[in-house]
Amino acid sequence: MKWPWRRRRGGRSPGQVAADRALHRAHEDRQEAEDRQPAVTETADQLRRYRQENHFADMFRRSIEGRQA
Repeated sequence: MKWPWRRRRGGRSPGQVAADRALHRAHEDRQEAEDRQPAVTETADQLRRYRQENHFADMFRRSIEGRQA
């Protein structure tokens, strides 16, 4: 009796081939994410600065208009 999950004479099973491909894609995706990290950090820092500037501008505007924050 042959078992359906048993490997064929030294070859890799279809599941092993699929797992190897998935692992390879995961490694590539991780490397790509690591390569983008500096750009993401720079953009996040810039957005943080804009938000902070807008916050201070809003506080200044409210103080000029006589409203409380």
